[in-house]
Amino acid sequence: MKVMLGTVEVAGFVAGLTSGLRSIGVSAESYLSASHPFGYDGADDKQPLVVRIWRYLGSFRAKHASMPLPLKGMVWGLQFLLSWLVLFYSAFIFDAYIFVYGKTITNTRFELFLLRLMNKKIIFVYLGSDCRPPYLSGGSISGVPSDQAAARAVRASEKVSKKIWFQERKADYVVNAPGTGQFHRRDFVNWFSMGVPVSRANHTSATDVAQTARAVRILHSPSKPLIKGSDEIRAVVSRLQNKGYLIDFIELKGVPNSKVREELARCDFVIDQLYSDSPMAFFATEAAHFGKPTVVAGYFSECASDYIASDDMPPSVYVMPDKLEEAVANLIDDHKYRTELGLAARDFIHSRWDNRLVAQRYLQLLNGDVPASWLCSAKELSYIHGCGVDQDQIVLVGRYIVDHFGWPAFRLEGKSELKKQLAKLLNQPASPDA
Repeated sequence: MKVMLGTVEVAGFVAGLTSGLRSIGVSAESYLSASHPFGYDGADDKQPLVVRIWRYLGSFRAKHASMPLPLKGMVWGLQFLLSWLVLFYSAFIFDAYIFVYGKTITNTRFELFLLRLMNKKIIFVYLGSDCRPPYLSGGSISGVPSDQAAARAVRASEKVSKKIWFQERKADYVVNAPGTGQFHRRDFVNWFSMGVPVSRANHTSATDVAQTARAVRILHSPSKPLIKGSDEIRAVVSRLQNKGYLIDFIELKGVPNSKVREELARCDFVIDQLYSDSPMAFFATEAAHFGKPTVVAGYFSECASDYIASDDMPPSVYVMPDKLEEAVANLIDDHKYRTELGLAARDFIHSRWDNRLVAQRYLQLLNGDVPASWLCSAKELSYIHGCGVDQDQIVLVGRYIVDHFGWPAFRLEGKSELKKQLAKLLNQPASPDA
């Protein structure tokens, strides 16, 4: 079986899974529409010329986003035309496609019709903001007045939900996390049953620094500070420093992954984000490479064990947002605990998320061998508290949507439990069909 992966790289996921598939004897290639700005992906100069030009144009567009509109349109048009050549070339080479972040080669419906007509295996892997309802996403509604955020979220929700519904109909399987699967109509594969493909080359021995009177070194590296809750994280650190805690707080933004890894090797532990719907996202996984524990907060922490099997639960300090300060203080105070937690995180990714093991699970999907324990019921989801945004903002935006657009704007058809939980959160009468 020959497998194509793409078409965007997210925190090394595509590179890790491609490497894992190759290590178990599967012919796999990653076709990316643009190189990753932080250097996660390794561009292959041996790929067909049309693929390399296609990737170069995508990288050029990203690097020169402020170019004049006529030039931007010309570059986009040329890359779009080349995407069809890449598609037709790939269709004669590959038997299966693993599409990441909801992106395909041409990003058209016809592409999926064509691939199904040619009897290609298709898997979609969603990674968060590509599928999460926009009215539950900090990337859509944070830092914006409620009326504007609501109107934006309603428009985006229609677009995202239609994309998800179409892609899940055309795919053999879709993989998603239970905290972001609200728009699915069909059962999906639990992201935590599959795992993050951690490359063996990135496995790093844990480093332990003896406890002394020195300041504890804490690392925070937000890709988007607003939705990671960086202001509150800084405030938490400041309050602890005012209480007498010796803290050396390092914050990295917009730096290459190599720099992040340097700081991970030097820190004592990591604070990831304030409103996460995962106990171990990509940054926390990188910290685990170095045997460093992660503190992460999020509303999903209250129900994570309902959706993630105990064997699949990544070790971290996962707490509600209002418990972040207490969690950070405990980790500073207890050197033994943070050392043990870091080692547990490292052991977990080695034993559960090694890219060979993750690749074997994806090969099972491609072969249609899917244990029932891997599946999430789309109809039984009840988590509605979102990610990257304070719950109060979700309530304000949600109430505005109910008042001005009505319940259908939430795009939760057939999801009675989700509607009931949303009505409870918004303190509103339930949807008529809930």
